[in-house]
Amino acid sequence: MMTFDDLYAAAKDLPIIDWHNHLDMQMLAEDKPLGSIYEVWVKADPYKHRAMRICGEPERLITGDAPEAEKWAAWLRTLPKLVGNPLFAWARMELEWLGIDFSHTEAQRHRGGMVFGDLENASLSEWTPSKLLAKFNVEYLSPCVGAENLVDLDALENLERLESQKKPRVVPSLRMNAGEEVAREALERFHAAGCRVVDISVDDAAQLETCYDSLAAVAAFAAAHGWTMLLHLGALRETSARLRAAAGSAGGYAGMRAPVDPAAVAAFLDGLERIGSLPRTILLSLNPEAHAQLAVLAGAFVEEGVPGKVQLGPAWWWCDHAEGIRDVFEKQAAYGVLSTFVGMTTDSRSLLSFVRHDYFRRLFCKWLADKVAAGDFPDDPALLLPLVEKVCYRNARDWVVGSPNQT
Repeated sequence: MMTFDDLYAAAKDLPIIDWHNHLDMQMLAEDKPLGSIYEVWVKADPYKHRAMRICGEPERLITGDAPEAEKWAAWLRTLPKLVGNPLFAWARMELEWLGIDFSHTEAQRHRGGMVFGDLENASLSEWTPSKLLAKFNVEYLSPCVGAENLVDLDALENLERLESQKKPRVVPSLRMNAGEEVAREALERFHAAGCRVVDISVDDAAQLETCYDSLAAVAAFAAAHGWTMLLHLGALRETSARLRAAAGSAGGYAGMRAPVDPAAVAAFLDGLERIGSLPRTILLSLNPEAHAQLAVLAGAFVEEGVPGKVQLGPAWWWCDHAEGIRDVFEKQAAYGVLSTFVGMTTDSRSLLSFVRHDYFRRLFCKWLADKVAAGDFPDDPALLLPLVEKVCYRNARDWVVGSPNQT
């Protein structure tokens, strides 16, 4: 019988295609030593900031003016409290991947905090972004960039340096909000820089109607130039005004809106399809209650020769944990075609988040193995091993990065 070990052996060494993230292009291009583990691992991570607030740490020790050593100590106090949260699972994987001892005992408790082996004095100064990416086996990554940033000369020079490095291939994706106007010239400059993804934040599905003209113009360009359109649906960004003032717009305090209205999404996609301007599209919902609705809806928008042209995307943001990821597997299998699923992307600001591809692969292989053991899926390596490769790597390579006509 096919086991987790059998399936995971087919997935674990596959290259990584990360088609949407928030990494800093200048940092990648300059490729300098990374420095302190706090700066790389904690400083810009709103997930960790949120957990620290929930555990009662003052904002001064999170995003405030406290010395780095005090902020680092606050994170070390928080980490052992997070068992059950995906941050804890990710932290274990990240530290083990770096070769840092994650164990802790009562004897290591001191100064009111918890020390995790040699973590307290850890440094990433021997690592550069390119070294990390090479060790993660990253083949392609596409950090999102606002239209107003790409036309900056420094950004273009950074892109040239990144392109000269060849591996991994680093190209920008276009990041925009519903209602934002993006000039044709900017779209063309993005395309010339290698962009093949446009990421559109649609917090309220009603914006698909009120902002239709500007969105349709970008979608038409995407369709004509072989881009993939991401619709990120349902973020509730205005929650605590106090935290927004203290931590900024990406401070880790956003919430989920009610499930997305599928009629609004259908009307938008139908409008594009009617005029021949519907690009390959990935639908991502912050509210997991919409996963089934979107997976069903995606099957209404198809094109000959383009497998899975519109599809439910991977578990996103608050859904990016074991339960949410498994839920997407179930909905893709039940309401769509699992073998067309484009799989995982990090959507992260941290270089260390590439370990989440392994997290995803382990979950997928365990889910498949459980289905085989239950008799729900056939115990057939000829069916299952190619499925693992497609979902964990090849669909993203062929569908997002490459030609939509590859199968």
